[in-house]
Amino acid sequence: MTDDENIKILDKFTEWVILFFLGIIIGAITTNYCVGKQNSTPVERIEVIDSLTKVNDSIKIKVEQLDSIKDAKVIEVSTLDNDSTLKLFYKLVSE
Repeated sequence: MTDDENIKILDKFTEWVILFFLGIIIGAITTNYCVGKQNSTPVERIEVIDSLTKVNDSIKIKVEQLDSIKDAKVIEVSTLDNDSTLKLFYKLVSE
């Protein structure tokens, strides 16, 4: 075998060793993360779920408020006559 062939074989072996150890490290991190999540008590899980539910509810309220404001603006714009439409256009352009 020539030196080039030996170097190619050594490079392939090194790549496989590095991939093997990376796989072990990723597996260990994943296992540690999953075991850590399972160690939480049911009360802690319920508290997290409750807090997420509260955040979700507050976001729903904000979206409903924005939706009602949008609906009011749509009604306001749809009832504009030509002069009012031009005034609104100029106002928007000036901003």
